[in-house]
Amino acid sequence: MFHLINSSTRHLIAMSFAIFIFITPFAQTSSCLDILPNPDVSSPAFQEFDRYIQVLGVLKFYAEPGVSDAKLIHAASIGAELLDNDEDGLIDDVELGEQLSLVNSIMPLFLEEGSPAEEAMMENFDETFCVHAVLYSEEIAPEAPLDWFSEASLEEILHTINGCGHVELYPSMFALWPAGASQLTQAMDLARGGQFIGVPGSYPEEAWFHYTDVTCDYECMAIEYLYWAIATNMGVLNTPDICEAIEEEWELCSPELLETIDQMVYWIITNTSNKLPQQAPNGIYCPIVSVSETTLKVPPNVYPNPSNNQIAIDLNSLSPNAKICVIIETSGREVFSYEINSDSQSVLLDVDLVSGMYFLSLYSKTEVLLYSTTILIN
Repeated sequence: MFHLINSSTRHLIAMSFAIFIFITPFAQTSSCLDILPNPDVSSPAFQEFDRYIQVLGVLKFYAEPGVSDAKLIHAASIGAELLDNDEDGLIDDVELGEQLSLVNSIMPLFLEEGSPAEEAMMENFDETFCVHAVLYSEEIAPEAPLDWFSEASLEEILHTINGCGHVELYPSMFALWPAGASQLTQAMDLARGGQFIGVPGSYPEEAWFHYTDVTCDYECMAIEYLYWAIATNMGVLNTPDICEAIEEEWELCSPELLETIDQMVYWIITNTSNKLPQQAPNGIYCPIVSVSETTLKVPPNVYPNPSNNQIAIDLNSLSPNAKICVIIETSGREVFSYEINSDSQSVLLDVDLVSGMYFLSLYSKTEVLLYSTTILIN
């Protein structure tokens, strides 16, 4: 029912990922993301889009004609930075990545309200994909990535990641309904000065989150509240102009105010076990460290390299999650695929490849890219 990553897309992701992490210069001035033709033009819901970027194998950004390439890359880069906040080339929360992939999470970029792409998607909306927010071209500002007045990418992409991912994956922490059922909604009830299912006639004086849009129900308000808290903690709202502009809805515009006044939500978003992004994105995503160099986990060991068509892989910390091994040529053509047993700590591959360079990649069972490296065959 759910549309997971098709094999050709998977190969392009792995190849682009591997190429960029090995050749990227240290000064990050542009994003290492490739725009591809829309692979879903035969789908009624997606037929009006002409380009797309799949971020880290788990979140798809579709753009319709008229939305510039620069805006598509910018939005996708922010999505990548939020999922891989330390920019080491790995999703910070593998289970979140698998959830986003499972429900086929989509971030549509429309030219304008009521555009052909928006009409087609809304008319053919079904349960084969998850959309929790949209972006219009005028809301995307690559030249001002953190300007709250002209740029909505951070907010809408966070809504998508939270709504399609965290809410279903971690209900005790992030469930939006029933009211007060999660730690997030309990924190929101405190921030609003009480548990209001709709918009009250007036908020209590002690409230610091007072959303007044009557079209936004309790669940919608919880998603908005989570955005305000994350953005505040990142420091992107902490200017006099922004503080003044948002105080009618949200009073805690600085990280210090958030930590002091809303201690419950501050704990939720900074608790390392929740793996929420802490650093503000800048719209430039280009990991400068290869996965094999990361010190956050014990990486797989692929040896010998170069090899004579027999390759051993010690999975190490990826042992519980790595389920598929794929080898592709530099052209992107798959030349070898292997399913890894669930209890395997290591893998021995007998391949029959001509001499040259290849990309070896490890994926989770839902085809989330976990690791990629180059190998040489003698």
